[in-house]
Amino acid sequence: MAKLAPNILKTATTGKYADGGGLYLLVTGRDAKGHAKGSWIFRYTFLKQRYELGLGSVQSYTLAQARIERDRWRDLMTDKRNPVNPIDEKRRLECEAQDAQKALTLTEVAPMAFDALKGSLKDDGRAGRWYSPLRLYVLPLIGDLKIEDIHQRDIVKTLTPIWKTKAPTAQKALNRLGAVMKHGAAMGLDVNLNAVLNAKQLLGHTGHKVRNHPALSWQDIPRLYQSLNADRTVERALMLYILTGGGTRLKPLRLARTDQFSEGIWTVAGEALKGRKGQEADFRVPVTAEMQAIYDRSLTETGAGYLFPSPYSRENRQRAVSDQAIENVMRSREVEWEWPEPYRPHGIRATFRSWVSEINPSLYAVAETALAHKVGGVIERSYDRNDFLEQRRALMEQWADHLTGRRDNLVQLAR
Repeated sequence: MAKLAPNILKTATTGKYADGGGLYLLVTGRDAKGHAKGSWIFRYTFLKQRYELGLGSVQSYTLAQARIERDRWRDLMTDKRNPVNPIDEKRRLECEAQDAQKALTLTEVAPMAFDALKGSLKDDGRAGRWYSPLRLYVLPLIGDLKIEDIHQRDIVKTLTPIWKTKAPTAQKALNRLGAVMKHGAAMGLDVNLNAVLNAKQLLGHTGHKVRNHPALSWQDIPRLYQSLNADRTVERALMLYILTGGGTRLKPLRLARTDQFSEGIWTVAGEALKGRKGQEADFRVPVTAEMQAIYDRSLTETGAGYLFPSPYSRENRQRAVSDQAIENVMRSREVEWEWPEPYRPHGIRATFRSWVSEINPSLYAVAETALAHKVGGVIERSYDRNDFLEQRRALMEQWADHLTGRRDNLVQLAR
């Protein structure tokens, strides 16, 4: 017969309370919020010996749930065909669970590691860039191995084919694998964390030489800018990108929304910028007269709030222009003008930076801030939080003058 009231957890003080049928409530105290602390216990006799089986904490089970759990173990004990001691059965199930965990393969642990990490990734890793090196080059070869059995030999054999031919990707794959191995160790698995470090030593140097993005010279950039047609959405987007010196990078530019512009400032959310996941500080872009002209022209063609809606979207212009479309504008100039190198939008950042160094090398901090780069160390930045907005405005006006070819010349836009 049940003895405990449904609200026992709210009223019980420290002590042990019998509910009947072998179920007991052990209250050890209360937490800071006044919630009961303790556990449920099942007392029983099996083969003339008395036992106590912990069913779980009061945070995990209500009184009703504890009774159901008690009945489940009691039914197991009183089964006439195969009576089992509940404590022995619980230990057996726990051992099976531990054995199952130890049998986890790399393919099974990798998604768990990704789920734990994705909160720190840009867009929560939805683009797939973090996971793809594992999915393409690691899991197909050693994904079926138990993560506890992975040895540096397995890693070396897996990555050797791409270690020198696709060095950046291979290094990413190795780093991702290291993160998965660490996650497995955190789960309590007996993982060889040195396997990744040893494999890296055995693989040796990749021989990869880092190449900078090709960039137009600052003397040639005006020709590109002046060749663009402001009546075409994609080219107009590239014009604004060039006017910023590439400071926003391409994705925030093409996803720019009309509500981000106000009182001569374009505010880009801090998390939208490269390497700023989890940062709250927004990036303010001073809107020059030339930028304002581009903005005003774009207002006649906005869609779904985007400043540069895709001209190819059939759903009421619900999508923004793509980065590929913007890059294709420069590809067309590459063919038409026979550029010696494949210049792309990202290289405009270097073009702008070279121009600043040429006209005034002392503007280092202003130029770096214009490119959304961090200036100084962590401690220095914590004290000096100046974003040089007005100094950048003056600099960007000069940059616009350089692009247009003559001072106070705004881009000629069709009205």
